[in-house]
Amino acid sequence: MKNILFDHPHEEVRAAMIRLLDALTTWERSTGRHSVIIVKDEIGGQCRALDGKSVPDEIPDDDLLQNFEIMCE
Repeated sequence: MKNILFDHPHEEVRAAMIRLLDALTTWERSTGRHSVIIVKDEIGGQCRALDGKSVPDEIPDDDLLQNFEIMCE
């Protein structure tokens, strides 16, 4: 899969994803709260992050969401 942060053909989409990740990371650090991001598009791009860190493609979305729910308990 292509990473939307680096491979998306539209510069504004790449920039928006970077701003979103930056804002969430800052918020997480200041509040101690967690976040999960799963964004996919039909051209084969995706951006998946847990607490601001990229998630390897080998980890299925369902596992990512389950880990997020455990973190939030």
